[in-house]
Amino acid sequence: MLPLGMLNEFSKIHPDCSWFAIPFSTIVSWVFTTMDRVGEATENPFEGGPNDIPMASMSRTIEIDLREMLEQTELPPAIAPNNNIVL
Repeated sequence: MLPLGMLNEFSKIHPDCSWFAIPFSTIVSWVFTTMDRVGEATENPFEGGPNDIPMASMSRTIEIDLREMLEQTELPPAIAPNNNIVL
């Protein structure tokens, strides 16, 4: 339906420009498909994937900071990245 909707608009510019509907509808379709994929990838940021929020690392950092404020000496080690992914 998208190429048919663009066909009329490009025909208004010039009758010979109606073939522009094909590449422009391809670009618009690609943009919507890409937006859908990005939306699905960022839908749940707490699954533990490589692009998600590093909850374990954030929790450990908060724990270390609180223990430092309480002047405790036995602090847990910070969480190191595993395969360049911080969990």
